[in-house]
Amino acid sequence: MNTARLVRERVANAPERSFVAVADMVWPRHAVECELSRLAGRGEVVRVRKGLYWKGPMTRLGMPLPGAMEVGLAVGGVGAGPAALSAAHLLGLTTQVPATETIAVAGRVPAPVPGVRFVSRSVERRVNELRHAEVAVIEVLRDGPAVVEWPWRQLGEVIGSLASDGGIRMSVVDAELRVEHHPLARRRWAELT
Repeated sequence: MNTARLVRERVANAPERSFVAVADMVWPRHAVECELSRLAGRGEVVRVRKGLYWKGPMTRLGMPLPGAMEVGLAVGGVGAGPAALSAAHLLGLTTQVPATETIAVAGRVPAPVPGVRFVSRSVERRVNELRHAEVAVIEVLRDGPAVVEWPWRQLGEVIGSLASDGGIRMSVVDAELRVEHHPLARRRWAELT
């Protein structure tokens, strides 16, 4: 089998609303990039940035672009998640929709993406493989009541609901907050749990 066919099969088998990264493929990089470029030209995927493509739902008007949050999380990688107002919005603690999505990334900030602002956090988040919702909880604890429209105690209810649904792992969030550099986040977590 040639590389082009393998790349086409990988894209065809990828679920709708997912990203296809050149780095995730084990075949020769140049051949993978060429085939993904051809697929983008035919409208089967959309190029988001160098080495990252989007496979979205096909409509009568073509393939819609991914949202800024989706792109930011894909670029941020493992341990990334929403921060600031984006985190509060994801958790349902505010009705405000941020004009620019803020994404907390584990380690160094990646190259800029339109509509996304990246902030650097501890690389431990990548090591512990934090989920997006777990990062959002930690980031809201860092920012405090300033980003929450509802009473602060509602955050405790949201955390409990996420934990019972399996959206967050309480033990992982607790372990991450034990090494969190932000003392108010640690104190707020202790008060809520």
